[in-house]
Amino acid sequence: MKTKNYVTIALFMAFSFIATAVSANDGAKDTPGTELKYLGIINDQPIFQLNLNSDKEEYFVISVKDQFGETLYSEKVKTKTFTRNFRLDTDNLEDAIIRVEVRSGNKKPEVFTINRNTRFYEETSINKL
Repeated sequence: MKTKNYVTIALFMAFSFIATAVSANDGAKDTPGTELKYLGIINDQPIFQLNLNSDKEEYFVISVKDQFGETLYSEKVKTKTFTRNFRLDTDNLEDAIIRVEVRSGNKKPEVFTINRNTRFYEETSINKL
């Protein structure tokens, strides 16, 4: 019983040191300007999160385009930090390659591509009863 408590205390201390090191490094570390993350699937549709961070408030132009350059979504926002979730309608897009472009000021646009690949895995497991 006591060893379980020691393990819990050791884990708590290790995680508190990690959290302290991360928060201490946050001030010196540059925050990413633009970040696109895959969050998962809801109702068989993939969900992505776009995060924008800037030192000062500025205009961002967000464009979502298909592989032919046709604009599927466009938005202009003036902000310092911004988060938006996107759901891709895979019924209409099929296996299209999607481009997410973020422009701010006269800077070169940041471009992300989303490639959808479907794979099937067969897994066999053996369990002893």
